[in-house]
Amino acid sequence: MDNLRANRFAVLSPNLAVPRLEDMERGFINAWIRMKSNIALESSPPKLSFKQEKLAQNLAADAHSRRMRQAGLTALTKEARAQVTALARSGATLRGPSTEDEVYQLAADLHADSPWMREVSSWVMQHMLAHVGAGGRGLALPPVILAGPPGIGKSYYARRLADYAGTLSRLIDVGSGSAGFRITGTEKGWGTAQAGIPVEAILSAQVANPVMIVDEVDKAGEMRSESGRSTSLTTALLPLLDNGTAQRFECPFYRLPFDMSRVVWIMTANDTDLIPAPLRDRARVFHLGGLNAEQAVGHFDRLAQHLGDAAELEHCRAFIVQMTNAPRGISLRQIGQLAEALRASPAPKAH
Repeated sequence: MDNLRANRFAVLSPNLAVPRLEDMERGFINAWIRMKSNIALESSPPKLSFKQEKLAQNLAADAHSRRMRQAGLTALTKEARAQVTALARSGATLRGPSTEDEVYQLAADLHADSPWMREVSSWVMQHMLAHVGAGGRGLALPPVILAGPPGIGKSYYARRLADYAGTLSRLIDVGSGSAGFRITGTEKGWGTAQAGIPVEAILSAQVANPVMIVDEVDKAGEMRSESGRSTSLTTALLPLLDNGTAQRFECPFYRLPFDMSRVVWIMTANDTDLIPAPLRDRARVFHLGGLNAEQAVGHFDRLAQHLGDAAELEHCRAFIVQMTNAPRGISLRQIGQLAEALRASPAPKAH
């Protein structure tokens, strides 16, 4: 039980854990029954009259309504209130390594999957070893920017990091133009009111440390509401990248303070010069090169295990080497397409 509690994190204040109306009604009725029993000194529990039971229900309804107003939950839908109170009552799970052995396994898995990212994987390992050595639990990393040419697997690496750590990941595409909204959420005055992706992910999965992958931060733009107010990626991200302000992030949709300090932020970019300076200053920036022929072929071999015959595989490897040495290079997506083509091709006939 102590280990279970250690893996929970209070994203919301426990004061928001308002009991259900039905539970409060039962509590009022049982309290009245106990009071009558104590006064009458009866061996068997007395029963309330219909009028007394109705009065107890009304008192419970008043108390429940007061608690809801105090917690600021009256404007939420029934479904949203259920998610908020469940999270406030139990806390969110911290997923990921909690021992040195688990950290070493995470680093080994990452290196085997994406050896060209060894610098990033080594940094993840060192940071996580310090974290668990200090008694920390679950995946915990400061903001990261993976910068390099297209197609080298920056977003892929971030997703695999989340997968191997056992936590969830969400992709926020800056190219869509509304990344600021998708990060912080929106309130009345915008075309659609909704929670941001980080808050939504934490509430739906009850996980405190999801990995948020912000793709192509060097292409961030600005969005403007119907009333003329604007938001940008930088404005939206800065409070969440700073540990102090992230602990007191007020969601504009729920109008409640969330502790978002355990969210892991991984941003990707092609050109670091186009990333706003405030974002660069708050993140660990990795400058990554393209895949070389050995790395590209090795990735293909991992994807193409048990696919095709020896001649087909050798032909694909030669093609990958040729593409890697070309000026534009080759991307993980293209390598994956080659493997999928092999998977879809008919098996050779036996002679």
